[in-house]
Amino acid sequence: MPISQTDQLFNLIKTLTKAEKRNFTVYTNRIQDSENLKYMQLFELMDKQTKLDESQILNKLKDTDKTQYSNLKRHLYKQIMTSLRLIHIDKKADIKIREYLDFADILYSKGLYLHSLKLINTAKVFAEKSNNSILKLSLLESEKTIESKHITRSGTDNTKKITQESLITGKNVLNSTKLTNLGLLIHAFYINKGHVKSDAEKIEITEFFEQNMPKVEIDTLQFHEKVYLYQSLVWYYYILLDFENCMMYSLKWIDLFHKDPSMLNHEADLYMRGYHYLLTCSFYTDEKDKYLSHLANLEKFRKENYSKMSSITQIVSFIYVHSGRLNKFILLKRYEEGLNVIPKTLKRIAKYKDKLDAHRIMVFYFKFAWLYLMAKQPSKAVDYLNEIQKMEIGALREDIQIYTRLMLLMAHYDLSNLSIMDYLLSNAKQIASKYDETNKMQSSTFQFFSKITRIPVGDRKMEMRKFLSKMEDIKSNVYEKRNFMYLDVTEWLKSRI
Repeated sequence: MPISQTDQLFNLIKTLTKAEKRNFTVYTNRIQDSENLKYMQLFELMDKQTKLDESQILNKLKDTDKTQYSNLKRHLYKQIMTSLRLIHIDKKADIKIREYLDFADILYSKGLYLHSLKLINTAKVFAEKSNNSILKLSLLESEKTIESKHITRSGTDNTKKITQESLITGKNVLNSTKLTNLGLLIHAFYINKGHVKSDAEKIEITEFFEQNMPKVEIDTLQFHEKVYLYQSLVWYYYILLDFENCMMYSLKWIDLFHKDPSMLNHEADLYMRGYHYLLTCSFYTDEKDKYLSHLANLEKFRKENYSKMSSITQIVSFIYVHSGRLNKFILLKRYEEGLNVIPKTLKRIAKYKDKLDAHRIMVFYFKFAWLYLMAKQPSKAVDYLNEIQKMEIGALREDIQIYTRLMLLMAHYDLSNLSIMDYLLSNAKQIASKYDETNKMQSSTFQFFSKITRIPVGDRKMEMRKFLSKMEDIKSNVYEKRNFMYLDVTEWLKSRI
């Protein structure tokens, strides 16, 4: 067991539910009288603290020096993890299968190889039900080891069956590896380059995808292999801004679960991620009916299964459902109604703040700001845009960081804060040049705000109409259209004209 740092132990304790804490107490009582367990005392001290204070803990742990304290933390961490494993063993097929594999190894080491074989075969059933080829292959390799070393009287037919199963499962594992590699490479490509911005970039990603796409026969693929294939294709077409094909493969992804509903218990995160892309494609193609239907299905699934979900799956469901709700009101242009969603989302963000990455929070704040801006509450929009600017995120989501500055220009214009427009404009240009991300939509917006603050008030509506016409032309370009997906300046202009 690796040495656990204090903050890791403290954070682990803080993630425990009431049921998990109760189970841990019961578990420790089975081992020894809890009053004599020093690590239980450490657990209770940490559990009571809202902010970690080690000096206070050491003062209350009498006759404990720093070396003993370090060992105590390590031991407590191990005992909590063992207790959690006992809880989750019936919820996670993978944990149960690994336990069977461990038991089989122990029985074999004691010479009870027939007992070991029986456990291996039981575990194989679970592995097949959960479509876990990797663990099934481990089980088959253990089974082959026993069959090759001992006379089990299983017969030659069984030997042929095992070897054939092993070849098929090995091929499944290899396909899964190749397809997950493809998905990872495509995802990394998107993080580095984003959506295609020119014909040259379109050719580049197409060649990249074709070079890394493994040769597979789709009819021979198992559940996970097909999901990994469709996921890679979804990301590929998403990068290409081909939302029709992106939606088609998202639907294929979702249909795999509908054909095999048992997998919903094992891969709820993966199922909801498929719906996330369905919603994203429907949003960008402005297909309102499809969007509302997909969101209703996702909400229904979350409501019916929330109590059975793990903590991390509940967080995933929050991100996709709440993001979907916000986008619904943006898509329908019911901005004021959309403001009613924000308080609930903020409560969830507060609840999960230690488990959400900065990117997720930034995207939520950006959506809040847009809803407030379009609901004619620019001061509230500025509050959230300022929060984004204060976040220490480095080069994370450079596009949103730039569009945050553009939205600030729009909000402060609505507030008639014309005296600071030059400063805001300079800052926005500086950020855009830093990330080398300037495009026609951005550069034209910079020109517009540079000009409109310097002309008479009576001429500004006319200037807005000219700018709107220019924006509509830019928006018709397939590679520029992506910029309006983040910040639709045309909608803001129409509402002000």
